[in-house]
Amino acid sequence: MTRTPPAPSTSAEAVEAPRTPPPPPWARRAGLVAWVAPVLGFIPLHIPWILGIPMFANPGPFREWYHGRGPGVGDHPVDGFLGLPAGAFYLGLLCALAGLGGVLALGLVSDWGVTFPRWVPRLRGRRVPPWLPLTPTVLGSALMIGYSATLPWQFAAELSQTSEQDIFTPTGVLIGLPLLLAWTVALPLAGWSYYRRTRLPRRDRRRWSVPFADRPAPPSA
Repeated sequence: MTRTPPAPSTSAEAVEAPRTPPPPPWARRAGLVAWVAPVLGFIPLHIPWILGIPMFANPGPFREWYHGRGPGVGDHPVDGFLGLPAGAFYLGLLCALAGLGGVLALGLVSDWGVTFPRWVPRLRGRRVPPWLPLTPTVLGSALMIGYSATLPWQFAAELSQTSEQDIFTPTGVLIGLPLLLAWTVALPLAGWSYYRRTRLPRRDRRRWSVPFADRPAPPSA
């Protein structure tokens, strides 16, 4: 008597995707620092400047810079951008980029940075392509590392040539410098952990890029 072999199972237990391991504790801390530094550090420091308040700045040079005027030009009016003074537009753009960078860093150590959440139309349940968060992470890290490498010379020149004609005072530089350095170190660490965790064998990259319900069943034995 011959037995008919059972049909291949298509249950959830038989079609499990390769699971992305959670980030290690050091990566979670790096992602948190890379979120806190821009969102709770960089942005609040710049809000008074966006509003035209010369906090940690020399009022005269700051006012000229804020309105897009060159040093010594005086009160000659200069058009801003989108109805904003040139300095406010520039600082607002920096804060917007910093906020996006903070959200990016948080996604590198969160579940929604690996799988699109339910509120994302047409993509919910799919794996996030690793290049999507890693590309801005690499570019942003390279930019900050390159800029930070020039800070020792800039800071030394700032301290040795302090003048009332400087836009910002050394106090403002001393407050912003630790935030920048913490962000510069933490973001690449969180990105490296994300890369290591989401790396898949080549044969599995296309297989598990579709929603769970559409994944093919494994071959029968």
